[in-house]
Amino acid sequence: MIGVPWANRACSFENVDCWGLVVLYYRHALGIELHQTPDYEAGADFFTCYQGDVVFWRQVDKPVDGGIFVGYRGAQPAHVGLVLNRQALHSRGENGSVRMDSLLVIQRAFTKVEFFEYGVN
Repeated sequence: MIGVPWANRACSFENVDCWGLVVLYYRHALGIELHQTPDYEAGADFFTCYQGDVVFWRQVDKPVDGGIFVGYRGAQPAHVGLVLNRQALHSRGENGSVRMDSLLVIQRAFTKVEFFEYGVN
C-alpha cells in the first residue's frame, strides 16, 4: 500500500484516504468489517465522520498494534492512521500518498494524538 495515492473518500487499492486505509486494513488483513456511519460516503467533513464512528472504538493510553491513531489540529480531530509495529501507516492529504512514519513524527505533526482499538467493552 505504500505509495498508493490519496483521494478524498477513496477506499480501494488504487486510491485511498486516511479512513479508507483503516477500512481496507481491517477488511483485508483482519477480516473485520468496520462500522461506518453514512456520513463518510456522503462526503461529510472529517469531524462529523469522527463523531459518528469514534463510539465504536475504545481509547487506550498507549499505541496498540493494529489500533489507530487520531491526530488533532487544535481541538479538532483531523487525521487517522494505523499503528503497526510501533509505526504509523497513513494516507496523507491532498497530493499525498500512503506512507509509513514513526509515531514520533506523527506526534510532532499534530497538536494532540490519541490512540484507539476497535470495539467497545
